[in-house]
Amino acid sequence: MHVQFAEIFGIAAALASLYAAHSKTMIPLRWAAIAANALAMIYSAMHGTWPTFALNAILLPTNAWRLLAMLRLIGDIDRAIKSDVNADWLLPYARPKTFRAGDVMIQRGDYATAAFYVVAGEVEIAELNQSYGPGTLLGEIGLFTPDGRRTRTVRCKTDVDAAVLDYDRFKELYFQNPQFGFRLLQLIVARMQVSGEIAAAPS
Repeated sequence: MHVQFAEIFGIAAALASLYAAHSKTMIPLRWAAIAANALAMIYSAMHGTWPTFALNAILLPTNAWRLLAMLRLIGDIDRAIKSDVNADWLLPYARPKTFRAGDVMIQRGDYATAAFYVVAGEVEIAELNQSYGPGTLLGEIGLFTPDGRRTRTVRCKTDVDAAVLDYDRFKELYFQNPQFGFRLLQLIVARMQVSGEIAAAPS
């Protein structure tokens, strides 16, 4: 009877693993993986298969941490939409880059592969003679343009610390969780509604 009871946990762990393998989005996948890890740990403990127990004991917090990171990202986007529409929540997914005063950050006509978040310093949109400071996200609209080309030139008025947000990373986050893409579009539209200055930000 004890073995049969243990098998229930084994079957449940297998079913949870199969569900995780077929999940198309990241949040359901992580929930299923966490359930599979927990059930597999119970099954392994009942049978005394400690290597399998140890493997799932390592995987469970890993899956929990990645689930928490995705839930935090979605929450940060929601808060950004409802508050000052900043893009600080994207910084963990970006890489730092430094520009000197006079450097061209974005060149009109170039193929767009990344967006830039100004962490410190000041930039200027050449065609509009408008300046932007820390907290400005530039170039994100290029992700959605048909030809993928830049429409404005951005020069650094001062030394600038920026965060580079590669479009491939945007796409990865979207395919992991389509809600991210939907929330990103909401954020872009909200930012464009804040002021004409934001609406004129380059793609």
